[in-house]
Amino acid sequence: MITIQVVNHEEAPIISADVQISWRGRAYSTGRTNDSGNVSWSVSGGGGTIYVNGWEVYDGEIDDNVTVQFSDNTI
Repeated sequence: MITIQVVNHEEAPIISADVQISWRGRAYSTGRTNDSGNVSWSVSGGGGTIYVNGWEVYDGEIDDNVTVQFSDNTI
């Protein structure tokens, strides 16, 4: 299982953010963050790019839990 947590610059969770993982050589995983700023998928990890509300926030290995920072001023 992969869980992405989206936080702002003060590390507070961002609620209802649209999150997408573009897996290298594979499909996409899409979801929306909950009240804790988390979104999870039952998929295996691997290389990919994480987007929040269409903005790239992370590129690299995605395994288990990843926390990314995003400016909530754009939501």
